[in-house]
Amino acid sequence: MRTITLEGRGPNTMSLPMLEALDRALDASAGEPLLVTGAGSAFSAGLDLDALATSDASEAHAMLEAMERCTRKLFLHPAPTVAAVNGHAVAGGCLLVQCCDLRVATDAASMRMGMTGVVLGLIYPPFVPAVFRARVPHAEMVLMGAERVNPRAALALGMLDEVVPPSEVIARATALLEARAKLPRVAYASVKRALREPAYAHVESAHQRFLEESTANWAALVPVHRAARGRSQ
Repeated sequence: MRTITLEGRGPNTMSLPMLEALDRALDASAGEPLLVTGAGSAFSAGLDLDALATSDASEAHAMLEAMERCTRKLFLHPAPTVAAVNGHAVAGGCLLVQCCDLRVATDAASMRMGMTGVVLGLIYPPFVPAVFRARVPHAEMVLMGAERVNPRAALALGMLDEVVPPSEVIARATALLEARAKLPRVAYASVKRALREPAYAHVESAHQRFLEESTANWAALVPVHRAARGRSQ
């Protein structure tokens, strides 16, 4: 079993270097069972808006490409995967949680989880709804509502499988991963492939069209939103 720890600026925001490091870590895992968690007191607050705010369309394109690679590799990883959600999991962080087979989170009252792209006016790349349709019973409410919710609400929406006290998150996630890792590996991979490959099958062609048509949306809207937010503070 291996552990991948998301680590970035602030609440582990996802810059291009961080996503590239995650991509390499997923490749290096060599199909072994994975525990995915965040450094410090957060899982991940999603893509680095400061980096996006100063990016042009080509840089936004590179970040979205890296996000798609990481999403695909984690979602289709053949061995068991467990997310140990130790703090905020928002936007891209929430997406990575849904890519994992089991999702265990802290029940800390301050923790928030959700998909907030609609608030920014961002157009989601096709891999986002593909993963949420496959993994979250209330996907429409999560994606279109764009709310950040507490752990108990996230559990009720189907974004989590368990919530436990903060001190127990890693231990519980590890125990679940160890149990799954004992299952016959070939059979586990076969079932996972049968369930998830059809859900992801259309993404490749749709993603290329998204990049051609919508990358500029990300590069343009994020700095506008940040400027508006700054004026309101």
